[in-house]
Amino acid sequence: MSHAVGPNSGHSPRAGTRTTKKPGAASIVDVVKVFLRLLPKQLKDEAQLAVLELKAKGIKLGIGAAFAVVGLIFLGLAVIALVGAAIAGLSHVMPAWLAALLLAVVFLVVLAILALIGVSKIKGALPLMPEKAVFGLRYDLGVVKEGSAYNEGRVQRDINEAEQKKQREKEEAANDPNRVKPVKPTEEQLRNRLKLRREHLKSLRDDTQNRVDSVQSATQGFVHRTSRTFSSTQESVKSTFASKGGSQGVRPEGSTSASDLLSERWQPLAVAAAAGTAFLVFLRKLLK
Repeated sequence: MSHAVGPNSGHSPRAGTRTTKKPGAASIVDVVKVFLRLLPKQLKDEAQLAVLELKAKGIKLGIGAAFAVVGLIFLGLAVIALVGAAIAGLSHVMPAWLAALLLAVVFLVVLAILALIGVSKIKGALPLMPEKAVFGLRYDLGVVKEGSAYNEGRVQRDINEAEQKKQREKEEAANDPNRVKPVKPTEEQLRNRLKLRREHLKSLRDDTQNRVDSVQSATQGFVHRTSRTFSSTQESVKSTFASKGGSQGVRPEGSTSASDLLSERWQPLAVAAAAGTAFLVFLRKLLK
């Protein structure tokens, strides 16, 4: 399976500047580059798709909230009816207008108390960012960098400068006429892009696995052939020295034959050479 990798894939090279590559699988380095290029785009599109799904869920929640608001409206009407009934009941002991005014004043007092409590709680919680923790973190980082010369006034000044810089950048970006806002893709476009990119990643992954399997099988075959050749050479050397020893007489008991000495001396070197050659072959085929 072959894959075109890189931005110049599919274009013919210039004459005299590039050589035409034979059709085949891309190198493992190119595959890694493609993975590193596709994965961030895939994650970005997944995040955009998640935002669209959250918007769809928000619409559904809004519809449910609308029904809840309608229910609250009917609850308010029921409360109004109860208040009217209370006014009608109090009208037997006082004028009706006085009973309605008394209940309205009571409701306004309760509303004002609750509103003041709510506003004070909200102001105490704003801003939502943990300012003390951020201040302490900036202070600690400044102390680590500059030591005792960094004080709390420097921390607050740095925070104010960072906020002013952020505000200036925001205003410059808003007033820049050359800045073109990117068009957000639709949900269908995102799904199509994700599907195509996912298939590309699958094919690259399968191609890499096939390459690794082929290199492993070739390496195992090379090691097997090398060990078999070494064993046959060792046997031939032993038989040669055995025939020479038999013609010259019987060796004394406990003595070591020349073939055994040769085997003990060259066997580790032969194994190391075979392993090194197999590693080089594996590395060459993997990076080819």
